[in-house]
Amino acid sequence: MRASRLDLSPPSHAGLALQRYLLEHDDQKEAVRELLKHIANTPVPPVYRDAFARWQRSLGGAVWLEAATRTPLAIGLGNSSPLENGLALHHTYGVPYLPGSALKGLLRRVAERYGLSQEEKAVLLGEGPDPKGKKQGSAAYLVYWDGWLDPQSEKPFQQDVIAVHHPVYYRSRGRQAWPTDFDDPNPVAFLSVRPGVRFHIPITCPAENAQDWPYKAAEMLKWGLEHLGLGGKTNAGYGYFGDFRITVPERLESLEERVEEVERQTREVLEQVNDASALSKIDNYLPKIEFLEPAVRRSSLEAIKAHLEAMKRWDMTKSRCRKIQTLLEET
Repeated sequence: MRASRLDLSPPSHAGLALQRYLLEHDDQKEAVRELLKHIANTPVPPVYRDAFARWQRSLGGAVWLEAATRTPLAIGLGNSSPLENGLALHHTYGVPYLPGSALKGLLRRVAERYGLSQEEKAVLLGEGPDPKGKKQGSAAYLVYWDGWLDPQSEKPFQQDVIAVHHPVYYRSRGRQAWPTDFDDPNPVAFLSVRPGVRFHIPITCPAENAQDWPYKAAEMLKWGLEHLGLGGKTNAGYGYFGDFRITVPERLESLEERVEEVERQTREVLEQVNDASALSKIDNYLPKIEFLEPAVRRSSLEAIKAHLEAMKRWDMTKSRCRKIQTLLEET
């Protein structure tokens, strides 16, 4: 539906406004400038903050690369748009984002400069099929998620201009005129992400305790964002980032490490229980291990039972002994 037929004010969703609310294509391009001005003043919707928090929680095991735009960012210029240039916008929330495919493409360029081996490239980027059909391709072992906008970014957009200096030459594809210094430039208004806008980029690996590879990918991506740039017009200074921060999740303890820690605590308690007057220390300790997984608490419960039997205090008429036996029988 054409926007000129709508009796509505421009929407607060930047993507909807960009795709559906251009009133007309006038010769002076006033409608385009008004539309871009409206989007540039559009704040991040409040609902996006909750969505960002949910998204971040769902990727708790990821290595996070944070980066802020040091120059304007023009990513997704080739996306379809009623204007002559598009922009990569989140479909649901209308905020700018960094497509994971673009980040992986940048990492591929960085990998060539780092001189990685074929095996390292296969882990980071995957492998294409053998042209002779003797070997199938494989996906990358890492997952490159979209980079989401920091929810604290209030107004991430800005109005921008591309000046086409030789419009007749380009329009005719070089068949009607040569480009000269006497051509009239044709300024084209478009939308870009302003400098100083922060993004969060997660990288995950399906293997447990294998943050080394995602961390290496984050380090390489950081170099690419700083020195090669992302998106379009990098030769004109667009798409460069700075103010980096890499966050690695705390390593989860293995089952063996958790069992060992619980056994250590149990030994400390049992060393204090040498007669009937100290049995209350076991009663106070049991609730602390009751809700642990059976595989983690089993050896400690067996040690407590053996200790009570050695003291001649293993009596199934006592609630502590019934509780220990019940927990031991759980799987």
